[in-house]
Amino acid sequence: MLKKFPYIFGLVWVVVLFVIPLPLIQALAAGLPGRNAADALAIQLGSVAYVWFLTAIYLSTRPKWLDRLIGLPNIYFIHGVLSLFAIGLAFIHKTNLHSHGLIQLTGNWAFDLFIGVMVYSLVFMAGWFTAHLKVIAQLKKVLEHVFHHELTIWIHRLNIVAVVLVFIHVELIGYITSIHAYMALFYLYSGFTLVAYLVKKLRDYRFLPVGHLVEKRALKDNFYKFKIKVGHLKWRKIQPGDYVFIKVPNVRGLRELHPFSVVNKVGEDGVITLAIRGDGDFTRQIQSLELGELIQFDGGYGRFNTLITQNDGDQLVLATGGTGIVPMLAIIDAHPERLITLFYTVHTAADQIYVTQLEHWAATRATLTVHVQTGRFTPATELQKFTGHRTTFLISGPYALGQSWVRALRQRRIAASKYYYEEFNW
Repeated sequence: MLKKFPYIFGLVWVVVLFVIPLPLIQALAAGLPGRNAADALAIQLGSVAYVWFLTAIYLSTRPKWLDRLIGLPNIYFIHGVLSLFAIGLAFIHKTNLHSHGLIQLTGNWAFDLFIGVMVYSLVFMAGWFTAHLKVIAQLKKVLEHVFHHELTIWIHRLNIVAVVLVFIHVELIGYITSIHAYMALFYLYSGFTLVAYLVKKLRDYRFLPVGHLVEKRALKDNFYKFKIKVGHLKWRKIQPGDYVFIKVPNVRGLRELHPFSVVNKVGEDGVITLAIRGDGDFTRQIQSLELGELIQFDGGYGRFNTLITQNDGDQLVLATGGTGIVPMLAIIDAHPERLITLFYTVHTAADQIYVTQLEHWAATRATLTVHVQTGRFTPATELQKFTGHRTTFLISGPYALGQSWVRALRQRRIAASKYYYEEFNW
């Protein structure tokens, strides 16, 4: 049962919200002096908030073991929501306790930083937020000309400064530091998060695999295909349908990792193919790269292949729109033996990419059926064709498209282990 994604997703939430903070809650309850009993709840909430902030920082390191279980978009969702919860607890903690001097200053500075980064991140990094509010999405497009990708990443890292201030804040409180069991756990949690974060950042900056741009070709206006030749790629696990994070360390503006889906079934030749549309400052600037440019990558990430493997023998239904076609190409290429039906929608015919390749595959494979059209499919109607068949549904693309398919699948009571929507609004 735990192989079913929603159960694991729920389990992760339970662990994050309750299990991880519990030892600190117990240690604090057992050791808190009687004279502070009236403030016990506010003190506990502050402690839980700190643990949740630490957990959010750990999740920001993109743990691959967790990505294969629930998907990186959902990890980032937990990261964002958990941070909001922690700020809420921190507010209650702050307004119900009175302090002075450096204790008060470090607490206030940390809280103000958390609030500032939260507001900024809701606009620039929380795609699940901008997907629901068009006004915020439009504001983001306007401000992106100033707050580019690299700057956004660095501003988000101010959360680390805020957590350090909270650490100092706790160290200054005598009746807390006198609780030795609590402080042992406090140092353990803080140390683990620090080591995990530093190891990840050291790896991202010094030890990522290195490749070179060997081909760049325009697929259409503002849409380019890139081929990156990577040495020792056989040691990397890039599965069909995965995406990777890339950066160009020698080019200003491209030095922070950015995710892109992989077009091809990565083989022993060590070539990774990406198809990138110029929607933001990073994706527009990368179009100007010269052949031979050094590129680093981290990956792969994604759950599509995990679902395919878990549902071995099922026919596959791939539903996608716009640039969401990219990971589907690798899946189709990698599974010629599977019965596959593709639904690919775009706003206009001019937005179509790789249609010639899809038509060729459909003409030469009896196992592949391709439906390409402008305008949305009606998921409820299309799903009727697969009643009674063992089917796994993989969905990628715009938020509205993904939600319409997920809603239709739930209405037909399709088991949650039989579908997965991978969105890239983060």
